[in-house]
Amino acid sequence: MVQAVLDTLRAGIATEEAAASELAALADTMRGSQHGTAAAILTTSRNHAIKALALRGRRAALLAEYGLDAD
Repeated sequence: MVQAVLDTLRAGIATEEAAASELAALADTMRGSQHGTAAAILTTSRNHAIKALALRGRRAALLAEYGLDAD
């Protein structure tokens, strides 16, 4: 049961990090043409990065609670 939750958290972290990275790259390519749009995309990228960090924290707490080692 715990392993399934850890796997789900790991998948969520990967998804959020990928989204943050892709959106940051998109914002970078749009920076010169549409400033407002690029800023909105960059903000969304930051939100995904923050969510990934939160998921990492939850995963670390779960590992500590059950005395497990990180993979």
